[in-house]
Amino acid sequence: MHIATIIAAVCTAACTSLAYLHYASTVNRDQHIPFLHRIPNIPLRVDLVCCPVWSASGALLCLALPVWPGLTIYCAAALLPWEIMRHRHNHRLSRPAPSINPSGAA
Repeated sequence: MHIATIIAAVCTAACTSLAYLHYASTVNRDQHIPFLHRIPNIPLRVDLVCCPVWSASGALLCLALPVWPGLTIYCAAALLPWEIMRHRHNHRLSRPAPSINPSGAA
């Protein structure tokens, strides 16, 4: 049961991060997503759902494990997918848009 609790907390933190940032990148298609700041154009209700889920999963990991391993696993589960998706979104915005040539010539 202890292992199942840890796995559930890790999966919850990771899935919430992925869903939140996917929503943020959908809403902010033409804007960069900042690092460690509130993301613009995200409704408060989304923050009110995601922030308690992140807090609960982090607290559960810190209660189920010793504090430092719990924080390490939480950061790996929640922050790593967040940073990867944020970087991919911002990198996609930094690249120039491909030009479409109607004649088909290169």
